[in-house]
Amino acid sequence: MGRDRRRYPRVGVALDISVEVAGRRWDVKTVDLSPYGVKVALPPNGGIKLPSGTAIQVRLLLPDGAPPLALTARVVRTDRDGIALCFEHLEAGYFERLKAVVDSLLGRLAEGPARLEVSVKPARERRKVPRTDAQLDIAFDAEKPYDWRGKTINLSPYGVKVALSASAIRPSEGTSVKLQLTVPDRADPLSIKSMVWRREPKSTVLIFIELGREQLERLKDLVELLQTAPA
Repeated sequence: MGRDRRRYPRVGVALDISVEVAGRRWDVKTVDLSPYGVKVALPPNGGIKLPSGTAIQVRLLLPDGAPPLALTARVVRTDRDGIALCFEHLEAGYFERLKAVVDSLLGRLAEGPARLEVSVKPARERRKVPRTDAQLDIAFDAEKPYDWRGKTINLSPYGVKVALSASAIRPSEGTSVKLQLTVPDRADPLSIKSMVWRREPKSTVLIFIELGREQLERLKDLVELLQTAPA
């Protein structure tokens, strides 16, 4: 569970949240959110110190139209931009709500800044984005000794699965990277900001984030071209 907490992507989003500890309560905004935890903005009056391990109560309003979540959390650390919390004793239903909202917001990053009009769909519906098998050259912007170069396995307008060499030191899940995708019949590769979504034994799955409209249209055209091209 600890490893899952660290590697699940967080999404930056400002949601209403109230925090209560030792009889004190303040209403603030979230800084980022994952199914396992949340970072909340520092209280307006400042001056509060919450040591790591402090148990607190939070009330989080999710943008899915359902009632707020009342959760127990513990302080992980305090940063300049907020207090990082991990959820404790999370009920299965609460976890699924959190995961569905985070996944939906991450998916919407491809269309621009994450919007709060979240439509939570079953996982099987979220997987219906057009995807095509393709072997294109791909590389990640990284310093030595990393050599993140390989071939795509399949591609959609919103993400890609990549096969890397067995010796490659792969980025961990949740890592933001910029990739260079070689596009057929074009001199310049596509430069796309991405996030590592899942690592598999022989491949790595990434989702595209902060796509511009032009990039998204190019990717859609590319997927359509690859789907219709002769095998």
